[in-house]
Amino acid sequence: MPKPPLDHPALRAARLWRDSCLLNEGSVFIEKSLWTSDNVGYLVRYYAENLDDGEGGFFQKLESQLSRAPASAKQLAAEMFWVMYLFCSPGSMQPGTKRRQIRQVWEWSGEPLPDSPFELGEALQDGVANPGIAFNQLRWKEFLFFIVAMKAWTASSRPQREARLADPWSLAEWLKDQDETRTRQLRHMLLYLLFPDHFEPYATALHKKTIVRAFTKKFGEDPDQIDYKDRIAIDRQLLVVRERLRAEGAAEDFGFHDEPYLKVWQPDTGRDGSDDDLPSPEESGQWYQERFGEARVWAFAPGAGARYWDEFREKGLIAIGWDQLGDLREFESREDIHEELRDILDKPNPHNDSLACYQFAHEMRRGDYVLVKQGRTLLLGYGVIESVYEFDESRPEFRHTRGVKWEKVGRWRFSKERAMTTKTLTDFSHSKQWLHFAFQLMEEGAEPPPPPPPDERYTRKEALKDLFLSEADFDHIIDALERKKNIVLEGPPGVGKTFIAKRLAYRVIGHKAPERVRMIQFHQSYAYEDFIQGYRPTDDGGFELRDGVFHTFCREAAANRDDRYVFIIDEVNRGNLSKIFGELMMLIEADKRGAEYAVPLTYSPGSEPFHVPPNLYLIGMMNTADRSLAMVDYALRRRFAFIRLQPAFTTSEFSDFLNAAEVEEEVVNKIVDRLSALNERIRTDRKNLGPGFEIGHSFFCPGDDDEGLDDSWYEAIVRREIEPLLREYWFDRPEHVEEQIRVLLA
Repeated sequence: MPKPPLDHPALRAARLWRDSCLLNEGSVFIEKSLWTSDNVGYLVRYYAENLDDGEGGFFQKLESQLSRAPASAKQLAAEMFWVMYLFCSPGSMQPGTKRRQIRQVWEWSGEPLPDSPFELGEALQDGVANPGIAFNQLRWKEFLFFIVAMKAWTASSRPQREARLADPWSLAEWLKDQDETRTRQLRHMLLYLLFPDHFEPYATALHKKTIVRAFTKKFGEDPDQIDYKDRIAIDRQLLVVRERLRAEGAAEDFGFHDEPYLKVWQPDTGRDGSDDDLPSPEESGQWYQERFGEARVWAFAPGAGARYWDEFREKGLIAIGWDQLGDLREFESREDIHEELRDILDKPNPHNDSLACYQFAHEMRRGDYVLVKQGRTLLLGYGVIESVYEFDESRPEFRHTRGVKWEKVGRWRFSKERAMTTKTLTDFSHSKQWLHFAFQLMEEGAEPPPPPPPDERYTRKEALKDLFLSEADFDHIIDALERKKNIVLEGPPGVGKTFIAKRLAYRVIGHKAPERVRMIQFHQSYAYEDFIQGYRPTDDGGFELRDGVFHTFCREAAANRDDRYVFIIDEVNRGNLSKIFGELMMLIEADKRGAEYAVPLTYSPGSEPFHVPPNLYLIGMMNTADRSLAMVDYALRRRFAFIRLQPAFTTSEFSDFLNAAEVEEEVVNKIVDRLSALNERIRTDRKNLGPGFEIGHSFFCPGDDDEGLDDSWYEAIVRREIEPLLREYWFDRPEHVEEQIRVLLA
């Protein structure tokens, strides 16, 4: 990956900012003076001196903080985010997310963001590097640093500004003085954007130190002679390294992530395809002909999250769903399948679904190859199709089948730059260069990397994937669960309570161990006999004493004290909690876990006393929009920590998720803007609704089988999922519901 050229759009945009704003106090987007001491002063007053560490997302709190600032200060804030986002590659922030957030902040001023094709288009499209997850999660600190630095900048004279912008080391010294914490990534980013000839496109000191130390040692010199605490000395030495490598014959624009330089400072970096050039079209065409001849190669996903892969691998088959169609050989054309699926799935245009069904039954042939994938960046193996299509009615699901002889299985991960489509079935025969790369990746080495062992640690990073929670919020929930042993996740519909509960469970257990997680749902008729113990009818007309689901789970946990177990209760508020828990109300307290607190059970007083083991954790879930809610028993509320979950529409993580899922950019903006506005109306309707009735983000999280993520997809969700909910909310105001739907669909 060469160092970006000086005419890279982000660097051209940085020069525009330097000349228009840093030197002349102008603006990126309009003919107006925005980068002035007065406007920076407003940001100091309303943000830097008014930090909000309460609940809510960054932009939600920022809007409140800047609510009293003049329009020009809000526009300056938007342009500051534009500068901050120039550096960020799509791997860290999608271009659509950048534009949406900049537009959002600008429009707080009451004015529309001007149409700026270069500044909002090409300049933000690619970025130069990934600053890492901390940059987004600590954006409030980066923004604070930027404001404080601009306060000092606007207080300096024009000759002082010109001198700093003419000398990279002078600017570096000045920026160092503004960064009291010595940790701000934006300092590195600004130095590179303004002086790309003198600084490297890295946003952390760690990378720079590692490169300097490794190459200094490679040059035969003592790496400890350098003061690694002196950030400017590190940058100077990094420039020396670059110049020495150029003198030895390195390309003018080489990057430290290029080979052979990468192996010098990251010697353990394994090949994942991220930096490898694809083979040439001619080379790949010849390779394909020799490898496959006339056969086709199909990319195939074995269910969401590859959940059927173990079965398919063991039984030597592949299979797809859409079982409602019956035998696909009964359909004469793809169009017939398409029309049938429109009715079955209630989708306006199930294009990919009907194509997958038709190709699976009619176009796949014996001798074709199938390449199995999970998600977009993980290969699981490949094999040869050995049988014709069959509709196997003996299977409980995924009845459309073909036999496969697996030739190689394993796990080979590659970078997002090589990412595949998310469709269930795709003819990849025309992507010969990509296939050449993929098969080389799988066939290099004696054995592929083994699958992760079942006891591999379930990391916080893995748990946080697609949760739209900050690390701090996630850690807060885990801390509460560790301390209290019982928590309730409460929130409006669609905030992902069930999704989050499973991630919390695995994180507390330490491994992804579904056998140690049990989930049930309370309802109005759920009883102690279901939960703990009771008499149940037998086939011969009598009754027998049976243990309930929680009783059984506790016994299992007690027998395996070295392992952790998690019991999840959905709709915890719908049951009569005192009756369901009975005498266990005391036993679930964190300090009452253990055999010394065991009590005899109601239905078996003469048996061994029962206790809740200390290695068992309880997670309850509660929908705050449920109008049938009974008051949660105070005794239960005292024993649980209640965690409030919020809709994630305003978070950058949610926008990035939608962009990465290939939702059209305009649709992402529509979802974020209109659902945020709808939730604001719901929150302020204190008479009928309130915060507990907001609409959650999970309604708009596309699944693996969703396709055509455009306006029709958005409208279908609004019509079929959001509208019925709003009609229930405002059941006595149908005209108000019609108005809300009109606004959502306008």
